[in-house]
Amino acid sequence: MFEQDLVLKADECYLVGQIPSDGTAEPAGGLYLRDTRHLSRLSTTLNGTSLQLLASRTIGGTRARIVAANRPFDTPEGPIAGQTVAVDSDVTLGATLTVRTTIQNHGVAPLPMRLQVRVASDFRDLFDVRGFARDVRGELLPPDIGEDRIRLAYRGRDGAEAATLIAFDRPATISPETRAPDGHGEHGRPSQVDTRPGAPATATTGALATFAAILPSGASWTVTTVVTPIPASGEVVSARATLGGEAIRQATITTSDPTLNRVLAQSAADLATLQTSFPAGSLPAAGIPWFVAPFGRDSLIVGLQTLPLAPGRAAAILRALASLQGETVDIWRDEEPGKIPHEMRYGEMARLGEIPHTPYFGTVDATPLFVLLFAETVHWTGDDTLYRDLLPAVQRAVDWIVQFGDADGDGLVEYHHREPDGVHISHQNWKDSSDSLNHVDGTPATGLIAPVEVQGYVYAALGRLADVVADRGDPGWAGELRARAALTRRATEDRFWMEDEGYYAQALDGDKRQVRTISSNPGHLLWSGLPSPDRAARVAARLTRPDLDAGWGFRTLSSLARTYNPMSYHNGSVWPHDNSLVLAGLLRYGHVEEAGRTLRALVDVAGTDRLGRLPELFAGYERLGGSGEEPVPYPVSCSPQAWAAATIPFVVTSLLGLGIGAASAVPAASPTLPDWLDEIAITGLDVGDAAGSVTARRVGDSVELSFGGGLAGLAR
Repeated sequence: MFEQDLVLKADECYLVGQIPSDGTAEPAGGLYLRDTRHLSRLSTTLNGTSLQLLASRTIGGTRARIVAANRPFDTPEGPIAGQTVAVDSDVTLGATLTVRTTIQNHGVAPLPMRLQVRVASDFRDLFDVRGFARDVRGELLPPDIGEDRIRLAYRGRDGAEAATLIAFDRPATISPETRAPDGHGEHGRPSQVDTRPGAPATATTGALATFAAILPSGASWTVTTVVTPIPASGEVVSARATLGGEAIRQATITTSDPTLNRVLAQSAADLATLQTSFPAGSLPAAGIPWFVAPFGRDSLIVGLQTLPLAPGRAAAILRALASLQGETVDIWRDEEPGKIPHEMRYGEMARLGEIPHTPYFGTVDATPLFVLLFAETVHWTGDDTLYRDLLPAVQRAVDWIVQFGDADGDGLVEYHHREPDGVHISHQNWKDSSDSLNHVDGTPATGLIAPVEVQGYVYAALGRLADVVADRGDPGWAGELRARAALTRRATEDRFWMEDEGYYAQALDGDKRQVRTISSNPGHLLWSGLPSPDRAARVAARLTRPDLDAGWGFRTLSSLARTYNPMSYHNGSVWPHDNSLVLAGLLRYGHVEEAGRTLRALVDVAGTDRLGRLPELFAGYERLGGSGEEPVPYPVSCSPQAWAAATIPFVVTSLLGLGIGAASAVPAASPTLPDWLDEIAITGLDVGDAAGSVTARRVGDSVELSFGGGLAGLAR
């Protein structure tokens, strides 16, 4: 099964099929729960031969159908031709993985059938699968076998035991198949696994279940396999994507464009699938398979992207991340008081301290984004309880911005660049790969780094928070926040602007030199509202030149840069979420034509996918414009991925003015529509205590806005 192209997820539990690791390119398929691979093999053979796959299709986020047929094989009664026997598997993922396999004999003679189901697990930590070095793993325990069940187990180096239970609804002949570290079969002995470079192949613990029957012509036979992963904590993890016992409520967008509607529907389905009830709280997992974990920056940006459509999601993200907020100074985890974390992990490597993700705070932008999402959510919902509950956390976050974030007191938020060490993040903004920040001559930027887009986040966060606290009777603090926002704006305009380029520098390095390489990062300043209209217009013009605009979207780095590589992670690839923030900024400053053109390009990208899904990123090769042309994929991007899934809904709602900095929750002025789009309608929209719909429709040369339901009184 893990050889098929499948991705299923039910809350914390997820299954991935044919996918390579992003660190070692080894097969990474399996059933995962809380950063542990609980099943690394689940395969079926019929009469000693592998099956021929006919179709593998997902049905929603938690179900799939795999249809296969037999290859030719011999029986005592004679040979059986290929595609005589159908093998139809209905796969459902919840708290358990359930596979209902039906064998149908389409031959004219009875079939002596021998079906074998092979299961195995290596119980490896996800970071281990991804290539993070480990000297020694824990102990694989011998399989515990009954006539219709198998228990596979692993005792970690911390003594915690994880298990996988496999149950069949028919009795079978079952034998253990533990694979020793040297790759040879070894029955019944525990094994401790050496993972040092050059060590033997990965050990697994597993078993082979054999079912035998005579299948008359035209008859069918069914067996159901139920796999239950039990994490090291010992509890059976429930499968729910809920908030307070109810699913996250999302408004629905429909438009006049059929392809856009297909993409929007897939985006909504992916966001629902990624919503996860972690021990820390409910928030969207960043992406499958590598980032099913609480994330700071990613979740906060998704909360901002989808706030008008799902304010409950935004509130849940804020509460979950507030529960993980930094309390002390811890250099190993990059923790500081008030800081919002980057990533939380629950696997063995985290528990043992082999990685710092308990949680890890290696991000400089999550904290201002937390403040911004709080302010925008309170502004949108009017939720006084959320305001009271989280205001202390927000105050600590603001203190971090001023004290720890601005390490040298120049009004800018910075991070200390780390040399790569295998576990810590070198660059702590969204382009967090170790080679993502270089000067024009190609030399890396080091020292105390001030990324340009982070200054925009700080400016927007403090300004919006000032509005919120002033409305709730704290004009003194509001004044302090506005003064600090103004300081950040002045420092950004003075220090980052490159007059000769008509653009902002990507960052300042440790010597306060501009990193003058042209990148997409300054486009985020438009989203935050920091630049003057004149400078914003020059930024918009620079963004749309062909070295940044690939025709499929804006590249992360100019194709003229010395370090440009269209196949790189951050030095020339195209990231949809990055584009969404730039497009929202272009719309904010009235550059509708440019935004509409790039939105169309992103819809075209999603339209090339079988499901209508935008990838996490793709290669930055130029769009040539030929019929049937598709973007070049990036080989190990997550799919689905949260802020990519939220990209198109965010830009569409931005067309209606439902973005950060809006004067009112629902716009009263005329919205904008690109020339290829005639109508946008949103139903199920929650604004404060009211619910209803909003529609923007082109009428002649203008666009009219109308409201329905409980929002009808907003029209004027």
